[in-house]
Amino acid sequence: MDKTEEQVQLTLEQQHQQDLERIKLLRPIDDTLMREIFRGELKLVEKILRIITSKPDLEIISSETQFDMKHIFGERSITLDVHAKDSTGKIYNFEVQKDNSGATPQRARYHSSALDVEYLPSKTDFVNLPDTYVIFITERDVRKGGRAIYLIERMDVATGELFNDGEHIIFVNGAYHNPDDDSDLAKLIHDFKCSDADQMYLPELAEKTRYLKVNPKGVEQMCKIMEEMRE
Repeated sequence: MDKTEEQVQLTLEQQHQQDLERIKLLRPIDDTLMREIFRGELKLVEKILRIITSKPDLEIISSETQFDMKHIFGERSITLDVHAKDSTGKIYNFEVQKDNSGATPQRARYHSSALDVEYLPSKTDFVNLPDTYVIFITERDVRKGGRAIYLIERMDVATGELFNDGEHIIFVNGAYHNPDDDSDLAKLIHDFKCSDADQMYLPELAEKTRYLKVNPKGVEQMCKIMEEMRE
């Protein structure tokens, strides 16, 4: 091996070591780790949606990460972080956002409308639109109310009655911290910001995180993703 080859080999090894260090620091709220945590994990997605929606009997029948919704007439296409459907036909999209600009009311509105278009076939009656849930899990308190969760619904402003159009928007505040709150939601928020699986409350989330950050096969999987991102 000549000097140039040695230099290339050293550079590759340095990059690999840097990747290993980055993997150690990743948290579920980081896109790179989050997508792999939920990939193929139907029951984990179900568990998290049960906590966020307060529906303990919710049953998820399909789940997909990085679900592409491409439009052909010039409209903006989107890729959903996690897209799921439950046994009653309700549709769920949840997005993990570290930047406030990625969790604006307008983006939530657009995601909701994109789901509507996706799930209303031509000539289908509007009453057949499924209920949709667009959920943003944000690193900061984008709604600035200090609450763990914000539930957004349309309503009749004059009467305060819910409009009941089937559209639901939820913001989960990743900055929420209350030492006296031992609810499942508070524990989930803690886990989303935790880089150490051993410090997590939710066993299912800890197990998958540990696999991707400690198990040799999981670490190899993460390293390949880091390489693909670099390329």
